[in-house]
Amino acid sequence: MEPGKPAVRAAARPVWPLALATALIAVLIAVPALPGSPHWLGRLSRLVTGGPLIHAHAIALALALALVARGVLLRRRAAWYGLVVLIALGLLAVVTGEDPPWRLPLLAAALGGLWLERARFPVRPHHERVRTAVKTGALLVVAAVSGSLLFGGVSVRSVGDVAAGLGSTGAPLDGASWLPGVLGLAGAAGLLVLVTTLLAPDPPPPPGDASERRRVAHLVAHPGSDTLAPFALRRDKAYVFSADGRAAIGYRVLFGVAVAGGDPAGDPASHADAVRAFLAMCRTAGWRPAVLGASDGILPAWGRCRTIGFGDEVVIRPAEFTLTGRRMRNVRQAVKRTENTGVTSRIVPENELSPALRDRLLDVAARSLGGAAERGFAMNLDELLTGYHPGAIVAIAYDAGEEPIAFQRYVTAGEGLSLDAMRRSPGGPNGVNERLIVEMIEYAAEHGHGVVSLNFAAFRELLDNDERGPLEKAGYHALRLLDPWIAVESLYLFNKKFRPSYKPRNVVFRSWFDIGLLAAALLTLEFGRTRLPQRTEEPLAEPVHHLGR
Repeated sequence: MEPGKPAVRAAARPVWPLALATALIAVLIAVPALPGSPHWLGRLSRLVTGGPLIHAHAIALALALALVARGVLLRRRAAWYGLVVLIALGLLAVVTGEDPPWRLPLLAAALGGLWLERARFPVRPHHERVRTAVKTGALLVVAAVSGSLLFGGVSVRSVGDVAAGLGSTGAPLDGASWLPGVLGLAGAAGLLVLVTTLLAPDPPPPPGDASERRRVAHLVAHPGSDTLAPFALRRDKAYVFSADGRAAIGYRVLFGVAVAGGDPAGDPASHADAVRAFLAMCRTAGWRPAVLGASDGILPAWGRCRTIGFGDEVVIRPAEFTLTGRRMRNVRQAVKRTENTGVTSRIVPENELSPALRDRLLDVAARSLGGAAERGFAMNLDELLTGYHPGAIVAIAYDAGEEPIAFQRYVTAGEGLSLDAMRRSPGGPNGVNERLIVEMIEYAAEHGHGVVSLNFAAFRELLDNDERGPLEKAGYHALRLLDPWIAVESLYLFNKKFRPSYKPRNVVFRSWFDIGLLAAALLTLEFGRTRLPQRTEEPLAEPVHHLGR
C-alpha cells in the first residue's frame, strides 16, 4: 500500500453526519434561550451544556457552533480544533465538580471519536488567518478577564460563559450598569470574528514569479497544448504543476473560488495529473475549484463535478480554408473593399515593434475601446504590445496615408495561433477586421500552424437554433436586447462568415451550492479591472518550439 493512502481514504469519507450533529447541538443551545420555548427543551439543552447559560451567551455560542458546523462540512481543521476545545472545557467542568459526573463518559467518547476522525479535516488554517485570530483572541481574553474581575469570580463555568459572551453574573459596579452588556456584546462579536477568521479559506496566492512563467511558456509551446494555453501567461495568474512538471494550470482565487482558465498547458499525457494537483491544492487551501473554458476532452479528469456548456471557441484550420465559393462571398467582398480603398497590411512579431509604431497602435486600441480598460481572463492576455509575452504576432492594417487604422494580436499555442486582441479605429473602413483575419490564416498556413483560434461564440446553440421553446425564445430576445453592450449575437454573426468549426467550452464547478460565489468570481474576473503586480523582470524567453518565427 502506498504511503498516505489511509489518510486519503479518511479524508474522502463523508463528514455531513458530524456537521449535522454540530448543527443540532447549536439548536439545542439556542432554542431554550428564546422567549416562549418549551421547558423540556431547557432540560434537553443541559445534556449539551451541563448547566444553564446566560441567554445572550447561549445565542452567541450557538451562532459560533453553527459556523463550526459549516466548517466541519467544508473539512476545516480549525472546526475540528473548535469541537475538541469545547469538549475539553466540558471535561474540565466535570472534573472540577461544576458539571454532573454522568457527562464524563459521554464527553470522553465524543473526544475519542473526534481524535480518530481527524484525518477527515485536511484544510488547515492559513498562517495569516491564525495570526489575525491570535490578535482577536488576545483582545477577547483581556476583555473576558476584565469582565470577570469586575463583575464576578472566575470559574470553569464562567470561562465557558466568557467564551460565548464575556462577563459573569456578578453584581455591577455602581454607575456602570451598562458595562456588562457592552462587554457581553463585544465578546460575542469577538468570538464570531475569531471563529470566522479561523474557518476562512486561504487568502489568494501571489501571482507566479518570472521563473514559473518561463516554465509555463515552454509548456504552452508544447504541440499538445490547448489553444487557450497562452492565456495562462497572464501576470495575474498563479500556477500549479503536475508531479512530473510537464503540465501546468494557471488560476486565480477570488471570493474563495479558485478559477482555472481553459485546459492545462503542456503534455496531454500529464493533463490529468495537473488537474489532480489543482484539486488537491484546493482541498488543502479550502478553495472551491472551478474552470472557465474547459474543453469536452478534459471533463473526465475533473471527476464528479458539475458542468455548464456556455459557448464555443471559433476555430479555423488554415489547410482547409479558402475564399472561393458562394458561401465565402461576404468575406471575399470585405477583403476586396479594403483593397479598393488603399488599405495595406503587414504581420510582424510584437517584440519587433518600434516605440513610435507601438504608441500609434496603442492609440488605435484606446479609441477602439472608447477609453475603457483592457479586461479578460480565460481568452485574453495582458501586456498589450509590450513584447513581454513570447510568440505574440501583430497583424497591422494601414490606410492609404500609411497611418495604422487597425491591428490584431495573436499568440502561439503549440501548433496553433490564438486571437487575443482585435482593435479598429472607429472611423476605419469596414472589412478591415476580415482582411486581417484572412491574412493571418494565410500566414498560419505558410508557417506550419495547424489551427487558428478566433473569437468566442457564447450561447452559439441558442443563436443558431431556429426552433426555440418558450424559455429559449426568452433567452434569445434577452441576448438581442443586451447585444449593444455585450455583442454576443453580432460577434457570432461576424465569426459565422468564415465558416469555422466550433470547439465547445464549459464552466466546471464542484457543487450547485457554489453557484452564487462562482458567478460573482467569473463575472469579476472577466469584466473587472485587474491590478497587475509591478513588473521588474525582463520579457519572457521565446519558447523552444515557437513555430511563428
